[in-house]
Amino acid sequence: MGATREHSVDAQQAAGAWFGVAAVEPLGNGHIHRTYLLRPDDNSAERYVLQKINGQVYGDIPLLVEQTARVLAALSTDLVFCAAYQVPELIPTRSGEPICTIASDDEHQVWRLWRFVEDSMTCDPPTNRQQIRTAARAFGAYQRAIVVLEQPALVETIPGFLDMTSYLRAFDATLGRSELSEREAAAQWIARVQENRAWPESLLQFNAVIHGDCKINNLLFDQQGERVLSVIDLDNNMMGHWAWDFGDLVRSVSFSRGGFDKLDYQACIEGFLAGRGDKPDPDELLTEHLATAPAFLAFMLGLRFLTDHLAGDEYFVVPKHGDNLQRAIEQFELFNQFQSNEDRMRVCAQDALGQFTTLTQPL
Repeated sequence: MGATREHSVDAQQAAGAWFGVAAVEPLGNGHIHRTYLLRPDDNSAERYVLQKINGQVYGDIPLLVEQTARVLAALSTDLVFCAAYQVPELIPTRSGEPICTIASDDEHQVWRLWRFVEDSMTCDPPTNRQQIRTAARAFGAYQRAIVVLEQPALVETIPGFLDMTSYLRAFDATLGRSELSEREAAAQWIARVQENRAWPESLLQFNAVIHGDCKINNLLFDQQGERVLSVIDLDNNMMGHWAWDFGDLVRSVSFSRGGFDKLDYQACIEGFLAGRGDKPDPDELLTEHLATAPAFLAFMLGLRFLTDHLAGDEYFVVPKHGDNLQRAIEQFELFNQFQSNEDRMRVCAQDALGQFTTLTQPL
């Protein structure tokens, strides 16, 4: 209770950079930033999202702020994207700054303010396949809209993020210094990592600007759950492989709906290709990437959870030790499902490519 009250005091102080008086209350259950719903006063109809940026995860906050501004500018100049979705709006402080900084005894706090997207909600889990198809189309359209940022390339806001080679190196280093009892308890999953270290070189390439966090709950739908209003969480935009966004979407949809489903997967392909409006690879390579990217992302997340468990839960904060191991197990089990269904996924991908012209009608 004391910590919550202290956090609210910090938020109240930060809110003063935008409004003389404001009411704040905790919002959501995000794992990275501390987030609040802000009203300029108790009677105001206007609402905003106040965030304290996590400086431990994002070590270079000026870089994060600068790149977020570039991403928002790129999205705002894509007339097709703007016609279909709302671009998140950052609100400058009363002095015209994009962020507010507060120096406290134990940390240097950085805060930002977004306009709240009214009449919106998240759909996690999605309740039907049209919702999945709509979500995938929004993320595909997002990739298309930010293609203008390829030159100059965006810098990683989290060094090594989504870099399988870096995660495997970190795993090896952590494994070498972990306790014997921890290694024994996780032996089955450590073996799973060691058996699946090799991935297609083509999937490790950095060939596009990506969203970098294409989970289903990073979309805001209308209250009917029929239309995506906005793509949110723009902190991890970077150079990567175009298929990583697709793979993470399939992974998150499958996880939230209890496992792999062929028709859900098909809806993801149809929506994502429709949103992009192009074929990012030749057909044979495109089929391969669509079929293998979900397993790649599930394995990567399982690897990250397992590494953090062995390291003593340094990155992913959990209520009790062992939770990150359980998270790793869940992702590795999903990885197994993707691997065992890979042939069916290739057939789905080939079928979708055969309908490509029909799929890519204007938004």
